[in-house]
Amino acid sequence: MKIVLLVVAVLLGTVTGSLAQSDQEAIKKVLREETEGFFKRDKARWAGAWAHKPYVHFAANLYGGDFMLIKGWNNLEKQFANQFKSSKLTDKVTVQNANYTIHQNGSMAFVTYDQTLVDSHGKTTSKESRVLEKIDGNWKIINVVALTNLKDFGLAQKTK
Repeated sequence: MKIVLLVVAVLLGTVTGSLAQSDQEAIKKVLREETEGFFKRDKARWAGAWAHKPYVHFAANLYGGDFMLIKGWNNLEKQFANQFKSSKLTDKVTVQNANYTIHQNGSMAFVTYDQTLVDSHGKTTSKESRVLEKIDGNWKIINVVALTNLKDFGLAQKTK
């Protein structure tokens, strides 16, 4: 009987570890989809990463020293509507995310990571945090805090 219980415990531990790993990969994918969708002006891809709920929040510091706080999906969608009106890309942006820390508790996850955006103007770095909620089996963003390095008042750092 002890052997059976030990085997069951080992199998459950393996399955739980695999599920956590697959959740972490799914979470990272949602974060990439949101950012890449935004920069490629693909509204469906960007919006698909978000929970369309009144409790979502977006916060970021802006060039010039100001900040932005948007509450609710409807307001967020309206705020960024102009970003998606033109299908012409002004610049190719490469998104590089690294140093993920993911804390998952049931259907909620808190994530921090470093983000680097590289385009023809240079490199911009930021510290990012996201809160995601698992809704109908899919991870969706409900909170964003983006702290961009705005050194030199918004001029991107030149790549070496």
